[in-house]
Amino acid sequence: MNKLTQSLVIFTCMVLVASGAGAAWIFRDRLSPAPKPGDPRTEYSAFVECLGGDELAVRDELNELICTATAAMDPADKTKAHALTLNCLDVRVLLEIGHVRTFLAAHGEGMAYHFVNEEHRSRLKQLAGDRPSPQKVLAVRQSLATLGNEFASLRQPPEFKLKVEGASPPSMPFMAILRDSHLFMPGQQPVQRDKARIPSFSSADGELLVQLEQFFNSQLLAKALPATRYPKLYRNGRMLALPANLVDYKNEIGEAVLDEKRLLLPGEAPDPEGVEAVNEVYTKLERFFSAIVSFGL
Repeated sequence: MNKLTQSLVIFTCMVLVASGAGAAWIFRDRLSPAPKPGDPRTEYSAFVECLGGDELAVRDELNELICTATAAMDPADKTKAHALTLNCLDVRVLLEIGHVRTFLAAHGEGMAYHFVNEEHRSRLKQLAGDRPSPQKVLAVRQSLATLGNEFASLRQPPEFKLKVEGASPPSMPFMAILRDSHLFMPGQQPVQRDKARIPSFSSADGELLVQLEQFFNSQLLAKALPATRYPKLYRNGRMLALPANLVDYKNEIGEAVLDEKRLLLPGEAPDPEGVEAVNEVYTKLERFFSAIVSFGL
């Protein structure tokens, strides 16, 4: 092959590549024409821009909100929402759902409870109020995510083997929480989104509060936090999902936990490694209570 022929071949290849790329762009534009005024994609684009411009992250979170929504929807919307997969590759599928379009039309303003049912809404309003600002919603969602992570950690099967010697060991209710919390509603832990960016509560946020209230009113917690000793934690004989006034009993609970540690590590000078191991076990519970106190209730 002479130099002229080689040059012609190279030139032809370059033309074909350029033509193919141009065709791809034209074909893509035909599949996804530019949004027009009144097009739901216009509202979606504005919403994405308002949240920082990361379309993939916004689409993923919006898909999760509608996929898991417990809010009342008309039958057509419900059918479309239930048909969604966990990964949305085309935002037009989301925009076919009227419940999503209503949310985007308002840019999320005043739509904090748009994706949750009445039970979840009433519980979340106790934390965020009737019409929380977007900043308030995101702050509460992040706090719930932190609490949810600590709750999930507490509910893991224990890895420790601690016991008190003797035929009749004393009651250790806080150790019992650490030992038996994995038996509470196994496999049903709701998963919050860390660092949520959409100012609207998810069903997982509401379900966490539902499960926490059941947890705090279980026999396991009633033995550790009895009303006779911790009366300000109770309202009409029950604890709330986030027990109020828990901070008031911080020192008292700390002393009760310390008493249990002394039972596990008797003597004036317990082994340092043993002390470290026992402290590590109780850290899960301390982090869980601290996450509740951080709500300031």
